[in-house]
Amino acid sequence: MTRTDPMTCSDPMTVLLEWQAAAREAGDPQAGLMALSTVSPAGEPSLRTVSVKLLESRRIGFVTDSRSPKARDIAACPRVTVMFTWMSLRRQVTVRGDAARMSAEEAGREFRRRSRPAQLGAWASHQSSPILDRGVLDSALAAAARRWPEGTPVPVPPHWAGYVITPTEIEFLRAGRPDRLHDRSRHRPAGDAWVQHVLGS
Repeated sequence: MTRTDPMTCSDPMTVLLEWQAAAREAGDPQAGLMALSTVSPAGEPSLRTVSVKLLESRRIGFVTDSRSPKARDIAACPRVTVMFTWMSLRRQVTVRGDAARMSAEEAGREFRRRSRPAQLGAWASHQSSPILDRGVLDSALAAAARRWPEGTPVPVPPHWAGYVITPTEIEFLRAGRPDRLHDRSRHRPAGDAWVQHVLGS
């Protein structure tokens, strides 16, 4: 059970961390995931689910292929939105903010935390690029395994990248009321503090 309440807490990131911890404790399959929305240079919105690799005071991070559509979108327009949805708890958090590249050192640490198969997979795939069939991926993965046999460290690929989102707005939704007048609040940074507004449901 979480100890803090977004309707009264002065630091929304504390609530976000506690809500995610509660989702993990409840075994929610979405606990470590978030939906990421970006906009292309042509103004077309895109949405996909990514793993949360960093969640701390005013920093939310994920990793990806720097050649991917999401990376190209962020390069053109760094304004993004992410959404955490934990159905088991009937809670949702929407974060809007600015995305920027992680340092190479920090992104490299995230790569080295991956399992060996996932490290090899990062070398095998050009994310979201069209391929002839599944066999192309399987062949590329086998080639990567031969290049770095078991016991050999897998280096960080040159196209590996991480991104950090600095929140400019955090909105909490706590559902479950039979009258559907759910608890909602919006928080925006103001210097070292946050300005909070309770919202109509």
